[in-house]
Amino acid sequence: MPNTHAARRKALKALLASDQPLILPGAYDALSAQLAERAGFQATYLGSFAAAASGFGMPDVGLLTLNDMVDQTRRIVEATSVPVLADAENGFYDAPNLWRTIQAFEASGVCGVHIEDNLGGKHTSRPAGLLPPQQMAQKIRAAVDARTDPDFLVIARSDAAWVNHDADECLDRLESYIAAGADMVFAPALPAEALAAARERLAAPVMVAGDLLDVPGSDDPAHTITEYGQAGADVILLWYTLIGAATKNVTAVLDALRTHNDIAAVKDSVTNQRAFEGLMGYDRFEQRSARYTAAPASS
Repeated sequence: MPNTHAARRKALKALLASDQPLILPGAYDALSAQLAERAGFQATYLGSFAAAASGFGMPDVGLLTLNDMVDQTRRIVEATSVPVLADAENGFYDAPNLWRTIQAFEASGVCGVHIEDNLGGKHTSRPAGLLPPQQMAQKIRAAVDARTDPDFLVIARSDAAWVNHDADECLDRLESYIAAGADMVFAPALPAEALAAARERLAAPVMVAGDLLDVPGSDDPAHTITEYGQAGADVILLWYTLIGAATKNVTAVLDALRTHNDIAAVKDSVTNQRAFEGLMGYDRFEQRSARYTAAPASS
């Protein structure tokens, strides 16, 4: 199948139709997305948390603009051949102007975006609350109206289980967003048991966050990937794991260099340079170089 935007969107829909949940590692830049694809993952994702950290060295507190997210998403799409989903925050605009968000992301080649009802303050002790569900439903309707490709996914995210610790409110909101036209719903921190009990109520694929530290005082998520799969999750997003791994391992290498002042001390923690060059396609450049520097054959 050609690697076009339309083909990737159809491929993602086929993955969602599988009887196995789609494990979706969250990239933080083009290289990490390429590594996820090389590792065999069938799709990837860019969230605002990773985009803010990797692109700007800033926290995910509403500082990124629409163009910031679209530009970083486009680089990931261009660097890979797998379907990509992206975080459209709260849509960046109210419903009447939300067409601009959808058209910008659609033009980037991404397969879909999620729009949230969170008013801000995620990952902080001062959450701002949630958008009234009726207003959020209007945003979903506007997003569906704005797309030009029917295979572009409009995903409605509710943070009621995360911010308000209310699974019932979350499920009620997800139902109303599906009724408004959402192709898929996303519920960070929704307990697996609550999802399992109410899965038949949700007439759309469901995405959950598999690596969200949603238990106070714990360094582990509340549920395993297997538990979420058994509860009926269609997509299990690992939004933090890759950027967390990169931060830990780069920090360890830097600490070792400062301590030992010797490259040999970190050799086992660093990808071989020749292997890295192979990943980046230097061999393909050499082939092109040879082709276009050789004298043309005489007729």
